[in-house]
Amino acid sequence: MNQQASARPMPDEPPPFLRSWRRVYIGVLLYLAVVVALFYLFTRAFAP
Repeated sequence: MNQQASARPMPDEPPPFLRSWRRVYIGVLLYLAVVVALFYLFTRAFAP
């Protein structure tokens, strides 16, 4: 088996949306922040 072929790094494929992995990660973080904020507001609104 050729050692050089297996040591060659594979380039990352672009994500299927948002054109870069950085934008995907930022989108996920923003989504999670919105979900946490909504749960906080829901808890405050319906606290006894």
